[in-house]
Amino acid sequence: MSNDKPDLTSVPELSDDRPEEPLPPEYTEEIEQPLSEKDETDLEALNKEAPSYHTLLEVWLNLLAPAHEEQTQRVQPGWASRITSMYPQVKIQHMTEFRDRYFGKILELKLILDAEIEDDPDALKFNSAPADVEENSYHYRNLLLNWQKAILQWELDWDCEDDLAAVELGAISEVHKMFFGETGVTAYLDNIGFGKVFGEDDQNTITEALNEMREGQ
Repeated sequence: MSNDKPDLTSVPELSDDRPEEPLPPEYTEEIEQPLSEKDETDLEALNKEAPSYHTLLEVWLNLLAPAHEEQTQRVQPGWASRITSMYPQVKIQHMTEFRDRYFGKILELKLILDAEIEDDPDALKFNSAPADVEENSYHYRNLLLNWQKAILQWELDWDCEDDLAAVELGAISEVHKMFFGETGVTAYLDNIGFGKVFGEDDQNTITEALNEMREGQ
């Protein structure tokens, strides 16, 4: 008797010379069955639940809405650790004050957004990005200008000799980052193609307005 063990890694190939046998008709005929009442109801629900377009103005409203509630919430250790690491002169004991100033500034900028929409309630009705850009570009230009003017005013009002100067400066920096950072609130404008209608002249207009504020201080 041979003691050779079978080679489990070697699998013999099946021959391809076997004739192909046709499938029975019941497997090849397409059978159409009517939708049940439940299927029709489910299909109608899916169509209704299809995502609809929301203007960027509305997206921003929803994004900033929680700020009022967040201003009253307990400061979390992770956030306190990140802020005090980034701004060494801001101490743990300052974090409640930092929270109040940070969310207070976000709410100030939200009020600017609220006012822009109140002047033109129909601005929220557009149901596509091209229409949003075409019809609301005026509002987006206003917000880019007025948000930057508000932040600049905080900077002009900042007093380096104030006992909480570090807290104020940190809050200004974080809000500026939230709105104008690489992934901030205004970065959403790229998603609707705002760059196609916002050119060098528009940027120069904003720059001139900010420079006038600085010179008038």
